Amino acid sequence: MYTGYGYVAAAHSLTEASNGLRPPGEYLTGGVVAVDVSTNRVRWKRRMPYSLAHGNGILTTAANLGFIGQPDGNLLCLDAENGRELWRFQCGAAISSSPIMYEVNGEQYLAVYAGGTGIPYGDSAPRGDYLWAFKLGGDLPPAPTPPAPVVRRPVSGGPVEGSAVGNKVVLARTYNATTGQVSAVESTAVNAMAPTHLRVPVGTTVTFVNPADNVNVHGATQFFEGLFDFRLEPGQSATYTFQQRGEYFFNDCFSPRPTGKIEVY
Repeated sequence: MYTGYGYVAAAHSLTEASNGLRPPGEYLTGGVVAVDVSTNRVRWKRRMPYSLAHGNGILTTAANLGFIGQPDGNLLCLDAENGRELWRFQCGAAISSSPIMYEVNGEQYLAVYAGGTGIPYGDSAPRGDYLWAFKLGGDLPPAPTPPAPVVRRPVSGGPVEGSAVGNKVVLARTYNATTGQVSAVESTAVNAMAPTHLRVPVGTTVTFVNPADNVNVHGATQFFEGLFDFRLEPGQSATYTFQQRGEYFFNDCFSPRPTGKIEVY
């Protein structure tokens, strides 16, 4: 038996929906696994760059081939014995459907629909309306490669230029993007970084502040690169200078749900 899977790096109560608790900054990856049904043991497992648990069914053939589509628009052919990739074809939009195989007048065809998907990549997964049918000897070229999905779960909030807030992030407080105001109430909500998404040029020094009227110790722990790990008493602050372009996620040592991102350009 073959199945695609998604990796969700979260622990949660069974009374809660898992998708809502995907941590911001998490890599939304997955893979394909083959299980020997006679022993109920994994025969092989292949990690893939995308989650394959949202309609990405696998078609297997008597010749030990496995076909599965990805959210980046690629239809893959794998060796069903070991998961090794044998072939790929760009279909132009995210594939969230199962390939099928059929026969007409003794000739076999492989078909798949590439229409896009909203789970788990939201609007970043490429959309389209493509129905592909393949046969041996076909000569139709692949579709143009669309932009790849964003593979890290975004923070809760749009980008804010650092110059607008003094290159400062206030810990354990929410931010009103319309008014530019920082909340006066201490919070452990997932958006309790003010602002959650800060954009700064290379070489900018960012200040992280735990307001004096907060009750608890709060922090900014940068992951996965581990650039900084501040633990701040109420009224304390710390700084870090970003020297390379990229996106850097961080969360709070007091409660891991509040998560922010520094986008360096």
